[in-house]
Amino acid sequence: MYNLIGRQVRIYLYTREGEMIGLIFGRVADVAPKVEVRPGMKKDLAFVVDINVPEGEGSYRHVYEEENEGWFAIQDMEIIEEDEVVPGWFKN
Repeated sequence: MYNLIGRQVRIYLYTREGEMIGLIFGRVADVAPKVEVRPGMKKDLAFVVDINVPEGEGSYRHVYEEENEGWFAIQDMEIIEEDEVVPGWFKN
């Protein structure tokens, strides 16, 4: 899990109901294993900085975080390889 630090990632965003609404990109700055995100539910989290939202979509700001950074479940992200083209924003 700590091998994610410094890596560029793609983060899939979901509603509370589990519907995917889009994706953002950023760099992992820290990780926290087995964080209790609600009673009885633990997840491995990554703190992502330098969040990039595809052009025309504005900036990302979670209600509890600073602009362009935040904690995300590792299960909702994937590493972007250096030679990979980053796709644009999409919504269901």
